Amino acid sequence: MNLILLLIIGFLVFLATYMILSLNLIRIIVGISIYTHAGNLIIMSMGHYSDHVTEPLIRGSNTNYVDPLLQALVLTAIVIGFGMTAFLLVLVYRTYRVTKESEIDVLREDEDDEQ
Repeated sequence: MNLILLLIIGFLVFLATYMILSLNLIRIIVGISIYTHAGNLIIMSMGHYSDHVTEPLIRGSNTNYVDPLLQALVLTAIVIGFGMTAFLLVLVYRTYRVTKESEIDVLREDEDDEQ
């Protein structure tokens, strides 16, 4: 199970890196969003699972309960990732409305021509 999770995380990081290196602003935002999903999977994989326990339980004297730390970290990461994605989408939309361009190299050329 850990090998499958490791391969999925590696593929997501590869895909996100490929998308971020693109010139299109929407692909860059999608790549950043994929990075947040890969980060959430990394946080979830930090839980220590033995061969006999299939869920992240803390063993007490009489009762077993779920470790809330991983859940709180992933929930916080999801909220931050959603907020960052929403902000970047609004920023790209505003950039497109002002410049009528959606690629980074065209935006850089306009900046170099003015100097």
